[in-house]
Amino acid sequence: MKKHFLRTVLALAMALCLLTGAMTVAGATQAQPSDFDVLKPLMDLVAAAAETAGGEPEVVGNEETTLSSTFIARFLSLASIAGDTFGVTADMLASADQQAAYLPKVFAAKLPELAAITPSAPANGYIGFQPVTVNTGSDSDVQIIGELYYAAKPMSEMSDADYRDIQWLDRAVFSFRSDANALNGYLMTGFSVGSELNMEEAMQTYTDTILVEYFNQPLGFSILYPSVFTDDMLVEDDTGVSAKLPDGSVSFFVRRTDNTANSNLKDYVDVIANGIANAKAAVDEELQSATVAYETADGYLVHDVYIVTDKYVYQAELSYKKELASTYQMYTLYLDNSFSVDEVSVG
Repeated sequence: MKKHFLRTVLALAMALCLLTGAMTVAGATQAQPSDFDVLKPLMDLVAAAAETAGGEPEVVGNEETTLSSTFIARFLSLASIAGDTFGVTADMLASADQQAAYLPKVFAAKLPELAAITPSAPANGYIGFQPVTVNTGSDSDVQIIGELYYAAKPMSEMSDADYRDIQWLDRAVFSFRSDANALNGYLMTGFSVGSELNMEEAMQTYTDTILVEYFNQPLGFSILYPSVFTDDMLVEDDTGVSAKLPDGSVSFFVRRTDNTANSNLKDYVDVIANGIANAKAAVDEELQSATVAYETADGYLVHDVYIVTDKYVYQAELSYKKELASTYQMYTLYLDNSFSVDEVSVG
């Protein structure tokens, strides 16, 4: 079973209250989430501009690099659409001099030759950045690590139900340096996403902190599950493993049962989804698995992953109270990408 990028991707699903500030550079002052709330709109803006400026996400560097004209045009266009939030006006788009005065207050990178900008259309939907970890250095450097997402609105404005429709795009890292002359007091010294990140060791550290890998050799499957479930909570039997938090707010299981009906994946999942009100089902041909997501009458969001073979049905499930969606919804991505069975091998 192909696991995509999950072994080294950031384990982001624990909320800011669990992770932010937990990974500080030795000798540095631990950062608090509120310290960087002022940077969230800017990080969302840069993320949206970087993702939509060209064919590949833009990489923003430090003083040794130069911003691209395409990124600058997209960044300032989106900033002007945001009204007074960033102080970018239509006059600034038309004035290279105004751009030259403004951009060094945001970015440490050098500027290309500037020119009047034709405003571009707003993004279709909302691209944002969910901070997870703040690393502070000894030289006023700050690194904020998290995940890019696509949704109808910012996460700060979402209802419990809205979290079901988030699309997680990629891992991302911002770097800032304290600067009294910068916008909001911090100058951006770096931004990069996905494969541009040279942080494999750090990514594995976060993964190991937040996720636990479960192998069941006799039953022939493995999966990553949230490390909030400690070893003493695990209950194993001849079908698999399960766990539940003491207050019952979150639970998970993974199990193997016989495919007594000789069903294929799509038919099996269709039957399951059709029997649950308002369930959302999707088949992933690449992963050779399917998901079913729904809300229960007692207020839990449930996410199931299925893999069906000629002999067996493999099922992994994460269930949590809907008011905890901002913390646990991200784990559904990890269940989807990490669920692996010996009978199915891709790549």
